[in-house]
Amino acid sequence: MVEAEPHFEIPVPIEDAAEHTAVLSGYIDRVELTADGRVVIVDLKTGKREPQSDAKVAENPQLAAYQLAFETGAIAGVHGAAGGAKLLVLRPTAKGKEFAEPWQPPFTDEARTAFLARIRSAVEVMRSARFTAPFEEHCRDEHSYGLCRIHTIGAVSAS
Repeated sequence: MVEAEPHFEIPVPIEDAAEHTAVLSGYIDRVELTADGRVVIVDLKTGKREPQSDAKVAENPQLAAYQLAFETGAIAGVHGAAGGAKLLVLRPTAKGKEFAEPWQPPFTDEARTAFLARIRSAVEVMRSARFTAPFEEHCRDEHSYGLCRIHTIGAVSAS
């Protein structure tokens, strides 16, 4: 391990607001250096509902933010070739394996551009005077579990 819980801040320029930037910031659980000199960002997770395959973390924004922090030099004292990012999902009830390590490969130019566009899109929504909250179909089902951006609540009265 090279670093534990480093903080990062990355200014992200916004094209139509020359005097303003967005700041992407956070804390990374672990930064590791492999035997061949690659820097791998690790995010620790517990829980059975965490993504547990490479395909499911390919576009994970949290891991992408960590990779951007490494690429831009925002993690002080960490140097080496990019080795991507991964989750370390602890799942002690799994049969045959106590953990999963889904991996996000290092940024390609296309992946970096797409992630920066995603940040800028989020900034645009957040700085607007109004925005439409997404309403997802499973939020209407009282027997479904999941993360809903907006919840509906049925009538409380009997009338």
